[in-house]
Amino acid sequence: MTQRKVVAAGLAALLVLGACQTWQDKADAEMLADCAKIADPAARKTCQTEVMTAYGDAERALKEKRLAEEKAREERETLREVYGVPDGAH
Repeated sequence: MTQRKVVAAGLAALLVLGACQTWQDKADAEMLADCAKIADPAARKTCQTEVMTAYGDAERALKEKRLAEEKAREERETLREVYGVPDGAH
């Protein structure tokens, strides 16, 4: 009985982790798989480097976007604390 619960919990965890993979992650994995099919070692290495660079750039852009959103949110909160809520906002 408890073994079934453990197996069910494990499967549920795998489903959750599998669902976390985005379409971009899948596309990057497919591109890396395509790079692995290239026969020339130098071209394969270049392809892999380009894919990983693009992935890093996308991650960096997402991080910068999140930081900018957080900064704007903190700034709005500070302005709200200093000036209060506008009369028409009630």
